[in-house]
Amino acid sequence: MNGKAVLSALAACALTLGACAQTGTAGASGAPSAPAASKPDIKVGIVLSLTGVANVYGPIQRNGVQLAADRINAAGGASGAKLQLIIEDDQSTPEGAVTAFRKLVSQDRVAAILGPTLSNSAVAAHPVAQAAQTPVIAISNTGDGIVGKCDYGPCDYVFRVSLGESAAVPETVKTVKAKLSVKSVVLMYAQDDKFSSDGFKIFQKALAANGITVKKEIAFSKNDVDLSGPVTQALAESPDAIVDSSLAGPAINILKEVAKRKPGLPVVGGNGFNTPAIIQSAGAAAEGAISGAAWYLGNPEQTNKDFVAAYKAKFNADPDQFAAQSYAALYVLLDALKRTPNPNSILHDKLRDQVELTTGVKTPLGEVSFDKNHDVSQKIFVVQIKGGLFTPIN
Repeated sequence: MNGKAVLSALAACALTLGACAQTGTAGASGAPSAPAASKPDIKVGIVLSLTGVANVYGPIQRNGVQLAADRINAAGGASGAKLQLIIEDDQSTPEGAVTAFRKLVSQDRVAAILGPTLSNSAVAAHPVAQAAQTPVIAISNTGDGIVGKCDYGPCDYVFRVSLGESAAVPETVKTVKAKLSVKSVVLMYAQDDKFSSDGFKIFQKALAANGITVKKEIAFSKNDVDLSGPVTQALAESPDAIVDSSLAGPAINILKEVAKRKPGLPVVGGNGFNTPAIIQSAGAAAEGAISGAAWYLGNPEQTNKDFVAAYKAKFNADPDQFAAQSYAALYVLLDALKRTPNPNSILHDKLRDQVELTTGVKTPLGEVSFDKNHDVSQKIFVVQIKGGLFTPIN
C-alpha cells in the first residue's frame, strides 16, 4: 500500500470511530445515550364568558391569559413543563360554568382552573372544583362568598386575584365624599345578579359609614334595555350623585340616560364599570364616571409597562383591567407550579398548599399575595373617566 492509500485508510477509520463515539455514552457501559426526557405539559383550565351578557369581559380575559401562557412557555414554562390552556365558554350562565368545570376536572384532569367570569357563575361552579380538590383562582369574581366563608361549605381550594367589592367600594365612597363633596345619592342596582346585589349591600354599608344619605333605592333587571324610567325616578330625588351596582350593559344605559337628562351629574359604580366597553359604548356620557379598580393603564411600575407593551404588540389594542387580572392569575399559578414537585399528580393538595403560600408575586396589578381567607392583597385605585381614559383620583 502506498503512502496515499495508508492515509486514506487511516482517515476512514478515524471517521468511523468518530461516528461510533458519538453514539456511545461516557462510562464503562457503552450503552446508547437517551435524549433528555421532556416534561409533560401541565393542563390549566380556563372558564370564561365568551358569549352571553358578560361577553364584554370574557374575550379580553382570554387575550390576557393567552398572552401570559405564550410568554411563560417561550421562557421555559414551569421548570421546563409547558402550560397547556384548555379554554371553555360558560355562555355567561351558572349552568354553563358548572358544565365547563365538570369537564375540566373529570375529563381533562387539569391541575388548576382560572375563572369563571361572573360571580353568580362562580358560586355555582367553584363547588365542583372544591369537591375534586382542584385549585381555583378567581380572576374577576368580586362579590361576597367567593373565598373565605362560602355559603356552599368549605372553599379552601379557591383563591381570588380579583379585588373584591368589599374592599374597593368603601375606598370609592370615601374618595367620592372627599373629592366631590357628595352628601346624598340614589342607589340603583340589578336585583337578579349576584355581583350587582352583593355590590348594592356593600354600597349601602359604605354610604352609611361615610354619612352619605341614600334618598331612594331603585331595583331593576340585568336584562332591562330601557332604563329611562328608573333614571327618571332617580333624578326626581335631586341627588348629588347616582350610585349604580350593575354589570356593563345596564351601566352603559344608565350613563346615557343621566347624560340626556342631567349632564354632569356624577355616576359612581363598582367593578362592572372597569372596562373600556363603557367608554366605547357610552361615549361622552361616560365622562366623569367613577369606580374602584384593581388596575389602571398608566400605572408606571415596570411589570405593568412591560405587560401593556406586550399586549399592544400582540393584539394591537390597549388591555383593560380584566386582561390584566387574567394575565396576573396565570403568573401567580406559575409561581406555585414551580414550587410543586409533581404538579400533574392526580392529587392537587401540594399545589393548593403552594398557591396558599403566594407572597409578593410581581404582576401588572402590583405585588400579589393572599391573606388568610385566600383573598388578594393589593393596592386599590379609585378611577374617574376623564378625556376617555381611566384616571386615578385617590
